[in-house]
Amino acid sequence: MKNKTFILIITVLISWSVTAQQKNAFEVYGIHIDTLKQMVQKHPKYFKYLQKKWLETPQKLDDDEMILLYYGSAFMQGYQSKQEDKDIEKIAQAMAEFDFGTALKEGEKLRKVYPLNARLYMLLGYAYKQTGDKAKSKFYYRNHAKILRVPLFSGDGKSFKKAFVVRTISDEFLILNYKNLELVQQEVRYHHKIPFDVMLIQPQSADNQRAKILPKEKLYFNIYLPFFTGQGKTYKMLQEEAKEKMQRAQVPVFKTKKGD
Repeated sequence: MKNKTFILIITVLISWSVTAQQKNAFEVYGIHIDTLKQMVQKHPKYFKYLQKKWLETPQKLDDDEMILLYYGSAFMQGYQSKQEDKDIEKIAQAMAEFDFGTALKEGEKLRKVYPLNARLYMLLGYAYKQTGDKAKSKFYYRNHAKILRVPLFSGDGKSFKKAFVVRTISDEFLILNYKNLELVQQEVRYHHKIPFDVMLIQPQSADNQRAKILPKEKLYFNIYLPFFTGQGKTYKMLQEEAKEKMQRAQVPVFKTKKGD
């Protein structure tokens, strides 16, 4: 109760100070993303406390704290979503080669670096299962589910307004897998200058055959955190990059003959 009251007080006080200057028009679990950013900046020790609590006694973190930590971690020092996904992919590659020893050794190290990465917890759960450590496998699978619940219930994914809000791109595919869905087509779209992954999806097929007719069902994922915060980019920067690419593509290339 004390933690919830503390969170509420911080949220109200900071929301007053940023309401007039909010730039990013979306909320997650009723908290404006700019408000959350201000919370992390003004109370970094509190978020470090939550992270330590998660690493040492994850079972003691309640739902409200889990929500704050999952999204707040995107504003803590060291958050680089692209590098995070790359590092976790190395664990997946080691497991694909049945090198579970390396996967576990490196995975345990990365857990301290990326404690909120749901995919890492899933991989460690599977690796421990393959090595016969049922207790640790259960521990990681249980906490994988606890992390994934946050983006999974952040929306229903049926529109821009109700999009799933994720902190890493890998969480998008974990949600698809949880719902027994597979990707058919994907595009990045902007809505009120916020980037979204819009995915055409279909139920998972046993034969891995792509649908002959594209399904009409779509899922929307808000990727502001991994796209802008995690990569340090802004909407204006992406506009300029797109303009430069277009200009380069329009420059004709003339081949010269020998002797010219």
